[in-house]
Amino acid sequence: MKAGFSVWLEENGRFIAGEKEASILRGIRKFGSIMATAKSLGMTYAHVWNEIEELSKRVGKPVVSAYRGGEAGGGTRLTKEGEQLLQEYLMLEEKVSNFMGASKEYVFKEIRNPDLSIIGSSCPGIKILADLIKGISIEVVEVGSSAGLTAVMLGEADIAGMHLYDTQRKTYNEEAIRKVWPSGAAVLIRGYIREQGLMLKKGNPKKVKSLEDAIQKKVRIVNRNLGSGTRELLDRLLKERIIQPENVRGYDFEVRTHEEVAKALNDGKADIGLGLKAVARVFNLEFVKICDEHFDFLCEKRRLQKPAVKAFIDALKSEEFKAELEKRAPGIKAVKATGEILEIKA
Repeated sequence: MKAGFSVWLEENGRFIAGEKEASILRGIRKFGSIMATAKSLGMTYAHVWNEIEELSKRVGKPVVSAYRGGEAGGGTRLTKEGEQLLQEYLMLEEKVSNFMGASKEYVFKEIRNPDLSIIGSSCPGIKILADLIKGISIEVVEVGSSAGLTAVMLGEADIAGMHLYDTQRKTYNEEAIRKVWPSGAAVLIRGYIREQGLMLKKGNPKKVKSLEDAIQKKVRIVNRNLGSGTRELLDRLLKERIIQPENVRGYDFEVRTHEEVAKALNDGKADIGLGLKAVARVFNLEFVKICDEHFDFLCEKRRLQKPAVKAFIDALKSEEFKAELEKRAPGIKAVKATGEILEIKA
């Protein structure tokens, strides 16, 4: 037997950071990457992302920031607040370690970053594209459109899939990028059109005809995570119909992908959920269409020269991709502009 211990930092009795948070901060200091940190610690990117967001809220300021690099992109580093927090934790840990005569060890596995990282919204079309690109290692992380946009800004992602709607201009994605990127620094790679709607169990046992009907009947909904384009669609529909989220049964039951929505329905955990026609067909669910939406890809302009990004764009433009969409993803269609590059300017 040997001694062990755990320490954490508090402020006025409120937990701030412990061993897990310190490990994440140490990983970012070492690798300069959230993705590399997640892999080395055996965690998912989404989990580490959420931990950083929650830690930043508790601190009151961001604990990580982006730095600019060359055409291969920049990376992530600790902010002044993140560095100070980690130093305070390590000093406390060292004091206790000396007193106890026991030490803590931080072991990071060596990792290899993929040739192409795609972080953002959940979509079967991305999986099809990944299958078509040969000779390149690809990592796809599904955390939602807004988180994907941020991941590109942090240098974590080469490409982000997104479908964020601007209610004033009635356009997708361009305004979301303009709000956070300097003029001309980012491009939008045109993607495709997707059918979004209600997914329901086979046979529609609750006889749901529309979103309003579902809410009136108080059927259980499975929601998407905050920051996803599908979550924004639901919130927009509720606002248009003057329906408060608290009046929607199951509004707080969140999952991260369209496939997880479908699984929740088939497992009897919910009765309806917003999702894609393509996913509804794969999971043998009913589908009631709500809208067509534009699904595009964000990329920092400098990364267009990266060979893996060029391979992605070539696959997106290919006739093979269009054929695979028809075969494997009903409700998702390429358009004339698919693969075109639009520079986003103020």
